[in-house]
Amino acid sequence: MLSIATFNLCNLGVDAAPTRLSQLGTIIARDLGGPDILAVQEIMAENAPLSDGQVPADSAYQALSTAIADAGGPRYDFREIPPLAHQDGGMAGANIRVGLLFDPSRIHFPDRGHAGPGDSTGIRFSGGYPSLTLNPGRIAPLHPAFAGDPRHHWVPCRKTLAAEFEWNGQRLFVIVCHFKSMRSVTRREEDYAKKQRHTQAEIIHDFATDLLACDPKAAIVLLGDLNDVLGSKTLKLLKGELFHNLLEDFPQGRVYTHRHGTHLQALDHILVSPVLRREAMVYIPHVNSNSAPGDPEPVSDHDPVLAKLPAWASPDCRV
Repeated sequence: MLSIATFNLCNLGVDAAPTRLSQLGTIIARDLGGPDILAVQEIMAENAPLSDGQVPADSAYQALSTAIADAGGPRYDFREIPPLAHQDGGMAGANIRVGLLFDPSRIHFPDRGHAGPGDSTGIRFSGGYPSLTLNPGRIAPLHPAFAGDPRHHWVPCRKTLAAEFEWNGQRLFVIVCHFKSMRSVTRREEDYAKKQRHTQAEIIHDFATDLLACDPKAAIVLLGDLNDVLGSKTLKLLKGELFHNLLEDFPQGRVYTHRHGTHLQALDHILVSPVLRREAMVYIPHVNSNSAPGDPEPVSDHDPVLAKLPAWASPDCRV
């Protein structure tokens, strides 16, 4: 089986305390079993912007990969598209973004093109099957729902990352999301944020269903911190009629990934296309949200979510 996880790392940068990096490495290597693919959110930039305005986070990924390897996990490679400074929201000056780590001994990443922060990946149909025009690539990064739009009271937000992997001669599409935060001061701001998340969900759903229109047996995973809960309009729009949220298969009393005060909620999700649904399994280790008063400070304000996916019958990726 292939294992894939999502984990919001709560503003993780290269200057993180060694103990925190070590704890994160242990969670990923042991609690998650060193997944083949790890989608992460809230990786911070460590340097001033480059001459083109981009703010990479290579050192943060390398520090995390080292911590995972030191804890007995894989030595991960990573892929991201560095954002432009101050264009992706989150904590001021942190320039947080989503990214992907993967075990190169288990899975192959066929790099394609050189996408910049404003470039949108598309779908190429060749040999009867789809692939990404840019790998990795962002999905509609200049759309107002991601770039911000004062007319809708939308603010710049983390851009979604699409990637294409090869595993056992098969193609897997992974789409990593970190939707607009639920954080708001007034009811009106809350409504604006909801509408921004709804539009983001529609954009990602449409892209994923375009892949399925090209190949109904395409293996697709949509995952990340969606900043909304099961049953919400955001999740319904993202799912549509074709995708399945694996958290719906988890025991109801244990479906949570985040603690807001005394309230437990599931904000982090893994959705799969039809070909991956059969025999897929999901697991949520409550390594952070179950912390009680007096416990050591959690290393993140989110729990990770892990899925194990069976082998699927999809077209050979070498077309």
